[in-house]
Amino acid sequence: MVCLLLFLALLLCSCSCDLPQDTGHFRVLSYNVQNLFDTQLDGTEYAEYQDTKAWAQHSYRQRLKTLSQVVLHARLNLPDVLVLQEVENRSVVEDLLTYHLHRHGYQWFATAKGEGDAISVAIISRHPIKEAKVHTGAKGTRPILEATVGTEGEDVVLFALHAKSQIGEFAQTEALRLEVARTVTAAARQREGSLILLCGDFNSDPSAVWEGGDVQTALVDVNHPTSMRYLHEGSIVLTGDRTEVSSLIWYSGYLDQGLGLGEKGSCNWDGSWHQYDQILGNGHLFDRRGWEFSSFAVCDLPLCLEADGRPKAWNLQTLNGVSDHLPVLLTLSRL
Repeated sequence: MVCLLLFLALLLCSCSCDLPQDTGHFRVLSYNVQNLFDTQLDGTEYAEYQDTKAWAQHSYRQRLKTLSQVVLHARLNLPDVLVLQEVENRSVVEDLLTYHLHRHGYQWFATAKGEGDAISVAIISRHPIKEAKVHTGAKGTRPILEATVGTEGEDVVLFALHAKSQIGEFAQTEALRLEVARTVTAAARQREGSLILLCGDFNSDPSAVWEGGDVQTALVDVNHPTSMRYLHEGSIVLTGDRTEVSSLIWYSGYLDQGLGLGEKGSCNWDGSWHQYDQILGNGHLFDRRGWEFSSFAVCDLPLCLEADGRPKAWNLQTLNGVSDHLPVLLTLSRL
């Protein structure tokens, strides 16, 4: 497994940067960018990206530009931290910073990639990453990246993950998603007392347990009769009730009726919306100290959407599109 932490101060010496101005808010954006590969062949790429006739430097540069247009969109108010899934490796993050993001104050990043994996997760920050580490779980699961981001208010601990997809037999794939849940919750317990955010593509809806039959799901609504049993067996138990959030029960904006998200999701498969992309928080979101929860939203930016409102997926054949997911944004405010 690989975890890389790099300070890019030297890049900033020759440019003027948009340094953080909004000290009253802290924003985290999580985004599955859909197979963002560079053009350097390493042998671990998906087969279609090993064809130099299909995938070339100019197309790669255009994808970097498009991604930067998304994360720098005015509606997102310059997120303090970007949590990305499906970037190939460290080099892709470095290129994104060098060509587009460093002038906006993004100076720190970390990546985690499993040996032989095609894709990785990354955390990019406009605030110092004080510590980064990788957590590995069962065979068949991707590594989870942990980063402690220092702010003027308090440190924020982020976990970046990308769980197993839904492709395949449900019980088998859900078992791997459950292993990711067990790994990340065990790691989070080591940071008890900190504000913790679990970010990424969970490849599971918050409502999964209601549809899972007898299968233990990775994500469990606290209102389900099995929630406490599944909690002790490694599931991530969720609530939208802010009074119920604790070190063991995680807040999900999708389940918060006060936000009015309803069935609104971040990805759409075969005409059905799903809420796979999430940023979950522990009880420190609502402890009335330091950073406090302000909002959670699915970012349906026009450049990310087809005419019918679905995500404008990247298409390698036409070299067009953005991603088959929409970004999600969590905003914290200072009391």
